[in-house]
Amino acid sequence: MKELDDKLASLKASIKTDADNCSKLKIELQQLRDSIHDIVDKGKAELSFIASKKCLKKIYHSEKYLKEISVQVESSLTFQADSDVQQYLSKLSGLGGIVFSTKALSVLEDPDQVFTVQGQSEYDVSIPSDSEKSCYIGAICVLSDNQILIADVSNKRVKLLNHQYKVVGHCDLNGYTWGMCKISPSKVAVTMDEDETHEVQFVSVNGGKLVKGSKLQFQHRCWGIAHDLQYLYLTIGNALYKYSMKGALLNIMYEDTLDEFTGKMLDTFC
Repeated sequence: MKELDDKLASLKASIKTDADNCSKLKIELQQLRDSIHDIVDKGKAELSFIASKKCLKKIYHSEKYLKEISVQVESSLTFQADSDVQQYLSKLSGLGGIVFSTKALSVLEDPDQVFTVQGQSEYDVSIPSDSEKSCYIGAICVLSDNQILIADVSNKRVKLLNHQYKVVGHCDLNGYTWGMCKISPSKVAVTMDEDETHEVQFVSVNGGKLVKGSKLQFQHRCWGIAHDLQYLYLTIGNALYKYSMKGALLNIMYEDTLDEFTGKMLDTFC
């Protein structure tokens, strides 16, 4: 396409040059004609002779130029394919083929195992103000900036860890913090359950500090919690409840009144 555009531009330039030359010759001949008429009217024979000679010379050059550009030349543009490419394509049976491959996968000893531990490290998340030196972590959440929140059940606290797993902030809650889930990039919901306390506390991280927000109260115990599509899901060991974000009960998805713990409905889930 570029070659064709360049060729078209060249042809247009050539035609324009011929048209400009013809126009120039026409104007010069008209000027000589007018000059001769003016001289003849004034009766100056010498000037008439000189003007007629110039006019004949200009006519000669004009006719010669017209003969040169009036020669008919037949031109055509065609595409000539590369013969090597044509020969190569003629030998192909298609554009490609499908390759089927298999890879042997190692079978895990436990068919229910979906994760493999690559390594582990131990960190001390206790702080001097803890009432219990032995911290029991009930839940953990990773925020969008890789900050970590842990629910310390023993001390009824939510603790904020930095990238080095050091406690950089905490907030005290009204009961044992059994479960926690992320609501937004900087906000979590924490279940609190102790004696008559059955609540969900919303906690936000703002400027490296933990800030308690609104709180929901329930008639049943609050252990495990999860959040999905603007709904809260709570477990108590033998039941699963679906709530709105404002604490309105939407559905009892599962309940077994015959046993306190049923199947795998444990205190936490995700």
